[in-house]
Amino acid sequence: MSVFGNAVKYLNEGNVHVVICILNTDYVIRLIKEDGKMVKDMEIIRNSVSFVNFVMIPLLFGYYQYKEEIIKMTSEDILRLSENLINVRPKHRRVKSNFSQFAIKAPNLTIISYNCENYCLEIKPKEGFMASNFSKYSKCYYCLKQVLKLQENEVINISGYCPLDLFSGERKRMRKALLNLIKNPQNNFKLFKDGNIIYNETSNVNNFDFLIRNITPYNSLNVFLDLIIEILLGDGISDIVIKESSEEIDINTNTENCYNDGHQLPANCFLNQLLTLQKLSENINLDSVTKNDDFQYVVNLLKDMKELNINLINMDDRKKFFETIDPLYLAMISAVAKDCSIMICLSPETHELYPSITIKDKRLSYKMSVTDLEPKSIKSLAKRKTTEQKLIELYEKK
Repeated sequence: MSVFGNAVKYLNEGNVHVVICILNTDYVIRLIKEDGKMVKDMEIIRNSVSFVNFVMIPLLFGYYQYKEEIIKMTSEDILRLSENLINVRPKHRRVKSNFSQFAIKAPNLTIISYNCENYCLEIKPKEGFMASNFSKYSKCYYCLKQVLKLQENEVINISGYCPLDLFSGERKRMRKALLNLIKNPQNNFKLFKDGNIIYNETSNVNNFDFLIRNITPYNSLNVFLDLIIEILLGDGISDIVIKESSEEIDINTNTENCYNDGHQLPANCFLNQLLTLQKLSENINLDSVTKNDDFQYVVNLLKDMKELNINLINMDDRKKFFETIDPLYLAMISAVAKDCSIMICLSPETHELYPSITIKDKRLSYKMSVTDLEPKSIKSLAKRKTTEQKLIELYEKK
């Protein structure tokens, strides 16, 4: 397969995009699916890209970590890609096989560089705090929804993963969270080597330890977990030194309730930035959300930012943003933060552009990024409210 004269290969896909890698480059192209009813025009895509570039990325990182850009493909390229991709795409995804002529070019977040050895862990951490309306049940949204998914046959087994463990800041609990993700990845945990998935929900869980032991930078699950935890607790731009690996301890990965005993996250760490955005919805009354303008809020938000001359890499502007922007827009930002994916790349080769992490005699380059930052429909707030009620009713029947 090729686009613009460059060889490409299929990487992955979700409900909205098919991701293809441009070989021998550090970039990917996200093809935008069309359902046959609505053709996504340039303005909609431009607003979505601007939302990612100028709202979500600076709010999460405090700087423009990367930028997406829009490209236009010929009808011949689209037709050829559609035909060539059909056999490599999962069968259940082939329902949507039409693509927009516009696509999004973005950095390949699964690699540090195409000309070195790369490993990448993708974690979809979900909602890292207990919403106030669930506190009396001692269960978070994610864990309650697992019960619903089991009942509706969306999952085979309930995951032992609890987002509150990962966001706790306590290394033992974070370790427990990662072990539970390894044990039952569902769609929340993937491991890549050089851009290719080598472990996900279809993999045999017994293979994970073998994979890690045979990957030169790690050689042990213990070291792997230490590296990931320290990166999550870091700021994403500083060198990290782990003086000694933590002891291998037997952790009970099964618990009945979610531990809602606060967070011990460093103020400047990435997980804390993400959690802060997730909590923006806590003071929003979903009953008052009656607007049904779908994505018009993105246009309004970007317009408001322009009129107020807000640049979100500036701390004073960030403060003004949170104080003046419509609470509904903040709720939508929160919704995106609750469903994004963290990408942690590691390479045994050093790179001047990226920070390093050292443990014992191993020194690795690392890169932490976030994907799935596109704006969500306002309808997702009403859907959340309906799901919450369903979860409460289901739990109270127990």
